[in-house]
Amino acid sequence: MNKVKVSVVVPVYKVEKYLERCVNSIIKQSLSELEIILVDDGSPDKCGEICDSFAEIDNRIKVVHKSNGGLSSARNAGINVASGEYIGFVDSDDDIDINMYEKMYSAALKHKVDFVMCDYQRILENNNSFNKSLSIDSGFYDKEKIKKDIFPSLIMGSNIDYGPLLSVWHCLYKRQFLADNSITFANDVKWSEDNLFSAIVGYKCNSFYYLKTEYLYHYYSNPGTITTSYRAGAWNVYCKMNEYLHNFFDLITDYDFSQQLKTHMLYYACNCLGMASKLPEEKALQEMNIVLKSKELKKAFENLHLSNVSAKLRLQLFLMKHRKAKVLYKIYNK
Repeated sequence: MNKVKVSVVVPVYKVEKYLERCVNSIIKQSLSELEIILVDDGSPDKCGEICDSFAEIDNRIKVVHKSNGGLSSARNAGINVASGEYIGFVDSDDDIDINMYEKMYSAALKHKVDFVMCDYQRILENNNSFNKSLSIDSGFYDKEKIKKDIFPSLIMGSNIDYGPLLSVWHCLYKRQFLADNSITFANDVKWSEDNLFSAIVGYKCNSFYYLKTEYLYHYYSNPGTITTSYRAGAWNVYCKMNEYLHNFFDLITDYDFSQQLKTHMLYYACNCLGMASKLPEEKALQEMNIVLKSKELKKAFENLHLSNVSAKLRLQLFLMKHRKAKVLYKIYNK
């Protein structure tokens, strides 16, 4: 077998409807020197069987069967068996452009970087789609440019209406870079785990390349995903992620990330409150108060300095700070 240029890790759990579309888009990549690692994370449906059937028809496919541990655990299981020079991650309900890994691998070799990032296409439930780019320059970033242009929004930008800057699924990482820096996913952070991973990658890396306007990853807003439905215990998971971020970035002395850590916590508080508000009122208020009365949210408001905040969001933050669950519930459900 030829040298494996790219290992593609696909965590698989309860995605029977989308799995074949996803895997076929990887099999058909113009870059053929791939290793495709399907991690069956204890899926209770036929996903495991589908994975095995793919392995029978393509010898580039490895299947890992494991007990359910969540997305972080599944990605780590894939990393552990990966042998490629570079490693990428594709969510099993998404798919990718036929030239994605050829373009990203070529850029990685040409510019000798720790990772490459492309843009992506967001596809909605009604099949409407739109392209997404980051508000940073295209091209090569060395350490100096990373510190100047990326650090100010590495964990979270100043505008809470927008999420964290980096995600893992539209990036390609040098596997040795991850190994040398012991960068893996936190197993007990079940959702939005890529925010933590990406922030540490962004701080540790010496260089990366951004393929701006190359919309190579296709991100689907499928019903029932974490972005479209409420999950009990979500706030505890986000607090655990915040704890990990503090454990890492509080020790950093060459840049002050303190305000970003606060806005990051507020972003996820808004996210949880919005999702909880869709529950029946009594349950919604119960879940919303878990967020509003938490010590983590109280700490996020201490010495907080925000700019570029809309009047609507400023009102929402005021109500959050003063724990006005009923008023927030009514606003969310207007």
